[in-house]
Amino acid sequence: MKLRLLAYISIWLLVATACASGGVATVDKPASPNLVSPEGEEDEYELTIIDPGFERWFALHGRPVNYYTPTHYEQRNKQYVIQWNSLVSQRGSFGSADFPFENYIDYRMDTDYGLELNYELYWYFRYIESLYGRRYGFGLGGRNS
Repeated sequence: MKLRLLAYISIWLLVATACASGGVATVDKPASPNLVSPEGEEDEYELTIIDPGFERWFALHGRPVNYYTPTHYEQRNKQYVIQWNSLVSQRGSFGSADFPFENYIDYRMDTDYGLELNYELYWYFRYIESLYGRRYGFGLGGRNS
């Protein structure tokens, strides 16, 4: 009986400690993608996506890199970047804690970022569109996307 009571108390203390150590609840929200040119390599770029849900979403919804043409990715990314940056400038209009459009994306329309980067960026935009498109009016709608 004492052993059982001690076990219950130990479990209760363990649960109480785990709950108390959490403090403030946090919300995982998408972070802005980051286009970076590695040092010394002006013609190569990297895309950094720090988003806990993107990989899982992409595994379910993504397509192979050759599913669309390089031109398709570039054209759509240009449209998405314009919308994204427009929402960045309207940040104060939205009071949502999960507002994903916080940072300006420096995507130069005359720069060739290569197929891989455009492919990854396109699918990240599609991910954001699926999560926040209706709420913030982000996306290309039914335009062959």
